[in-house]
Amino acid sequence: MKILFHICCSNCALYPVKLLRAEGHDFTGFWYNPNIQPHDEYQSRLASLKKLSDEWDIDVFYEEQYRPEEYIEVIKSPQPAPERCKFCYSLRLEKAAAKARDEGFEAFSTTLLISPYQDFEQITVTGKRLADKYNIHFYMQDFRPYFRDAMSFAKELGLYRQKYCGCLFSKLEREHAVKSEEILKARKKN
Repeated sequence: MKILFHICCSNCALYPVKLLRAEGHDFTGFWYNPNIQPHDEYQSRLASLKKLSDEWDIDVFYEEQYRPEEYIEVIKSPQPAPERCKFCYSLRLEKAAAKARDEGFEAFSTTLLISPYQDFEQITVTGKRLADKYNIHFYMQDFRPYFRDAMSFAKELGLYRQKYCGCLFSKLEREHAVKSEEILKARKKN
């Protein structure tokens, strides 16, 4: 099957790429992630994907222009993670579905399907909805069992490994969780 594969980061692409190749699919990556903030984080993830695509000979369409306003426009106001993430999935997967249709692909998919930190069910629902809208197949595979192996492999390959999902909200949530953990550890010592 000819698949346009949305890639959120190089780490999450590792095992899906291996599996798609093993299954004999003809796929091309697609980098579109206006949710990633700040700019230096965006550049680090983009550079890591370019490194992987060069080393593994992966064709990738790059939407390189940094446009976080596209994400902010969709989110409109800070919302809790489950609601906020629905908008983010829809934004990125819609761009992938439209690109796949316009470029003559049979299907589209996303590396988001590997992360146990993402809402697998919501990604699947969004993908199927957009498949109907764009009259193209959503290739859905549960890559989550490979997540830990992918992260270990990314470390071995020297790929950039981010500490949060991508948006500033997730960055702040991560920083808050780390700070809370440090406070709890300090209290236990005393």
